[in-house]
Amino acid sequence: MSDWVALSRKAGFVVEGERILVALGERRQQVNVAWDSASGICRLWSVAVPAAAARSLEVGADEFAWNRNRKSDLVGFRVDARERVIGEALVPVDEGLDVDEWRVWVLAVAQGSDRLEYLVTGRDEQ
Repeated sequence: MSDWVALSRKAGFVVEGERILVALGERRQQVNVAWDSASGICRLWSVAVPAAAARSLEVGADEFAWNRNRKSDLVGFRVDARERVIGEALVPVDEGLDVDEWRVWVLAVAQGSDRLEYLVTGRDEQ
């Protein structure tokens, strides 16, 4: 079991494969995990805006993500190769990372992505 799986379970999250399923009231959000203890960085990411919705934005998806980043503290947004807007955070995974800090990072990515998805689409697709 990798470190992120143990942290996630201790934090009360459900782990499914390489992702964490986060309950947000009646909605849920999937947070994908790329844990690399050798580099000391874990990348948490979640689809915030599906490609079809991103293509329908009044401004381009790149400009939309850039504008959103100006208002975000822990989570950054970018457009991936599949034209989706992705919410992500790079988490330092040194030995001092505890369950409470992990919970904050996972919830920040889940809530930020879920909020943006709802603002753009008006529904929960993740």
